Parts: sequence; structure tokens; C-alpha cells
Amino acid sequence: MTSMKNPLENLSAEALADLAAYEHAFDEGATARIAARFAGKIATAKTAQRDGACDRTERSTMPAAPTAALAATAGAEDRASETTHRRTGRLVALLAAAALVVLAGFTYADRIQELFVSYFGGGSNVAKQAQPVGATATDQGIRLDTVSAINDGDTVYLIVDLVDATGDRLTEDLFFGDSPLSGMRLIGENADGPYGYGEETLAFDPETRTATLMVTGEGLASGETATLSLSQIYTNKTDHDLVADDLNLADLLDRGGTFEPIDWNAERGFSGGVSTEFLSDGLAAPEDIEEVLVRDQMHIEIPGLDTSYISNIAYRDGFLHIQMNPADSVSSGWASAQLYDLIDTRTGKEVGSYYGARYGSRQVDGSAQAVGDYQEEVFRVDAADLPYLRLHVFGHSFDTLIEGDWEVSFTVPDSVEILTAETRAALPGPGEGFVVNTVEVSPLSVILSFTYESATDPHDVQAAVQLVYRNGSTSEVGKTISGGSSLNEDTKEGTLYFVSPIENFDDVVALSIEGTTVDLR
Repeated sequence: MTSMKNPLENLSAEALADLAAYEHAFDEGATARIAARFAGKIATAKTAQRDGACDRTERSTMPAAPTAALAATAGAEDRASETTHRRTGRLVALLAAAALVVLAGFTYADRIQELFVSYFGGGSNVAKQAQPVGATATDQGIRLDTVSAINDGDTVYLIVDLVDATGDRLTEDLFFGDSPLSGMRLIGENADGPYGYGEETLAFDPETRTATLMVTGEGLASGETATLSLSQIYTNKTDHDLVADDLNLADLLDRGGTFEPIDWNAERGFSGGVSTEFLSDGLAAPEDIEEVLVRDQMHIEIPGLDTSYISNIAYRDGFLHIQMNPADSVSSGWASAQLYDLIDTRTGKEVGSYYGARYGSRQVDGSAQAVGDYQEEVFRVDAADLPYLRLHVFGHSFDTLIEGDWEVSFTVPDSVEILTAETRAALPGPGEGFVVNTVEVSPLSVILSFTYESATDPHDVQAAVQLVYRNGSTSEVGKTISGGSSLNEDTKEGTLYFVSPIENFDDVVALSIEGTTVDLR
């Protein structure tokens, strides 16, 4: 009869010792679960070891053998007992090592399950779809670990750990640079440019100084090499919401007030918001304005705010212009969202902006790069109201910037199973002629591709969708959009996304769209 061997049986004592000494950052609950799992087995092995020791003790109290033959027999028994003891001790070591191996496996699956569920919002089998990645890079004392990934055929979902190995610089609120080109990007080897990507902080552990992210990338093919790169990490986010009661704007008007022309072609891409008033006046964008305030004509600190200051102010033709500039490079650019309006101290009401513009460039490697440091807000107010208006600043900023070069490459995992089918299901779209042509169902999402004749509201496409199971039961995917929708006005095509793990995916046989059943298997 062939006996089954323990997979660790052939490891040397030194290898077992190394494995038994393995350390892993397990949470207390996971450790308790594994301890309970193996307590019985290890206790049984220890009992066997003690029984062997007792037998040997009893033999040692026997009278000495009078003959050489008896002595030889006793020696053979002792050697056999010692062999049993070594094997029993080895069994304990094997069980302990196996416990650690299984502990690593179970806690990995538990953690991946928890992270994917926290992102997708449900689904008991999400972790089964994930594949380990394991690529890592370290710079500036920060280690980037790519942990696990799921490819649903449309989007790759990548779990990433950022670990501060030498300090305490990471926080729960992180931002990764001004754009995918200068901050974070996820790109495939066959790409002509950066793919669409997104990131979200899923968890932060202050004890291990680890921030866990979900990074998503589109257009990545199964089996191709993808590269995740990171160059900027903004941390220590601070929220702002204050009214500068001690700052009289009317008293500042004689200290600045000079305008200059601006070349929007050189600083394009940093325009701000506009009001309905602005649009009703026949203006389309801040670029329709030919002048801005001269930069840094003054430096007026804002009480209670150390990340920005007023760099110019003017009142002209019924409009109050206020220019603000970040106090340092960390709180500049799009990492910070410092907004402002005015408060009328007589009524406590807010005075909204007529339009806003961001501009400014700096030399980077010998060439001008638009950075939008300067933020100018313009308010339509009467001159008589100026003494009663106060600046209201709100939004957020970061006070820590870590710059480095983190780059890892990994193979895009195989796509999860995707069920596809063609149909002609009508959608109650916001317009005319909405018809679903193709459906795709994966363990993570439902995607409906449709055509339409005309649309009145491209952001209000929705459908009543149900999953149909083998036993005839159904479950609703949702009438509202959980993932989003997109319309191409040129081709009159659109896509509707429902992003959520599907329970018992193997038992799904059909999809019901507004009452139309589409067979999937």
C-alpha cells in the first residue's frame, strides 16, 4: 500500500526551524482562528511525545542487565525510543510549520476577500477570482507592493500596499500627483499613451504604517505586461472651512489692483468654474477674459490659514477680483482644492463667484509647464457692499509631499469567466430608441451595450435588470446605476455598467432586462 507523505516531510531540521520562525503580520482574529484549527492536532502530537518519554523513563528505572546480550537488547530499545522521540518531535515541528503555512494562506484569502468586498460592496466569492501579483519597489523609504489582481475583461482591479518602512509619513487620505503623467499611471506594454485609471484608499493601518489602495486600469489585455508607476505621494490632508472676519477686503483695495494680459494658449487647461450669470452674459469660459490680476503684487496672510495668501485684489467695473496663491509647492496645484466665496456679514449669506480661473506656469527641466498655482475668483458686487463682505475659504490641502520613483511590472491575469449574448431588449432611456444589443455578465459586473436615436439626458440611463438562476429564482441587479453609463453622441452608442459581485455566478443562466429574458448559457 502506498502511504501519503507530508509535503514538508523531507525538509531538513534547519529548514523547519527557519519556517517555524517565519513571521507574518496577521490580525488577532485570524491568528485565533488558526490556533483553534491546529490546537487539537498539536496537542495530540505532544501527548504522543510525552507517552514516548514516559516509556523511556520506566525503562531507565529497571535493574541493570546482568549479561552483555541483555545490555545490547536494552540499548537497542533505547535507540528505538530515541528514534521515536525524534520522529514525534519532528511531527510537532511539521505540524507547527504546516500551521504557519496554512495560516498564511487563510489570512491572505481572508484579507483579499475583505478588501474586494469593501470595494465592490458584497459578494462572498470575490477572493476566489483574485490572483496574486507580488511585484514590489522601494524608494524614499516607501515600499510599493502589488498584492492581488482581478481582470473582468474590461477593467483590472489591483490591490496595492504602500508601506512606510522608515517613518510615519503615510495617512488615510492620500493623493498621487497632478495627473497620470506626473503622479500615478497604470499602462500596458502595447499602449500608445496612459490608459484610464483610478485609485481609492481601502484601508490604513497606523501600526504597520500601511495604506492599502485599489488601483483600477482599463484597456489591459490578459497576459500582457502592465506597469504601475508612481512619482508623487501627498499626505496629511487638512480640511479648511473658515471666514476671515478680521480681514477687511475694502481696506486692501488700494494696495493692489493692477491687471495684465494673459496668454491662455501658454497656460491653457487650468480654467476654473463659471456661474449661470456668466453664461447668460454670452461668455463660455474664463478664457473669454483677456486680463488677469498681476501676480504677487501683494502678500496678505489669511488669519487661520497658512497654506495660501492673497496675492492681489482689485475692484473694477462692478466686479471684485481676488487672487490667491499657495504658500508652498506642497499645497499648490490640483493636490489642494482650496475654494472661496464671500460672506455678507449683514445677512450671513454666501456671495457666489461670477467666474473663477487658475493659471500660472513654471520652468521644469528648461521648459514652461502649466501648474495653475494662481487662483482668481471674480464676484459681481456693488461698491457700497464691499465693507460688509468677508472672505470665506473652504476645501482641503496637503502638507506632506513624498517624491520618488516607484515602478513595478506584472502580467495582467487571465480574465474571469464572461458570459455574453446578443439581444434586442428595449431600454426606457431618457430619449428615443434605446435598445440593448449585447450583454456581458461576469462574477464582478453586468455590462449592457446599447444604441439609441436621441438622448435628452446622457447621465440618466437606467434599467431594471435581474439575474435568473438554474432553479428559477431571480435577484435584482438594480434599477439605478451602480457603476455608471456612457454615451457616444457621434455613433449613438452607449454602455451601462452595474459593478457588483454576483453571488452563485455558476448558477446564473439568464438575464432579464425590463422583462426581456436573455439566455446566457
